[in-house]
Amino acid sequence: MSNIFTMCFVENNDQLLLQKRVKKPFKGLWNAPGGKVEAYESPIEACKREIQEETGLEIDNVSFRGIITVTNEYQKSSDVLMLFHAKEFSGNLSESDEGEIAWVETEKIYSYDNTPESFTCLLPYILETSSTLTGKMIYRKRRLEIFDINV
Repeated sequence: MSNIFTMCFVENNDQLLLQKRVKKPFKGLWNAPGGKVEAYESPIEACKREIQEETGLEIDNVSFRGIITVTNEYQKSSDVLMLFHAKEFSGNLSESDEGEIAWVETEKIYSYDNTPESFTCLLPYILETSSTLTGKMIYRKRRLEIFDINV
């Protein structure tokens, strides 16, 4: 059985909202906020709920950007990752038990060694195109082995 997750790239001029994860996967690394789609929720409802719960922000005009399957060698099926992008929001940042949050200059993210490799691979597709993405990411031994994205 697959699990469905959301990931939302919230952009503020030349900054991106990141969260330092306190749970696996990617514990201790900075990544875009998001989470699991719950029963009776659409992916966009889950995206908005997760952003509000994890950051305190209400996002508006959310764009669906794509769908990617994510698998590692221990899984019998792939997780589904729904990608979203938002540039409009209201409210004030507030931290949750999901991890520290911060606005980070987008250009600096590419040189960080504390973001998942998959995140920095996805970032240009999200920020520099307006296309819908589809693809897959496959991890082996905790390393991104296959990153196959179609635009």
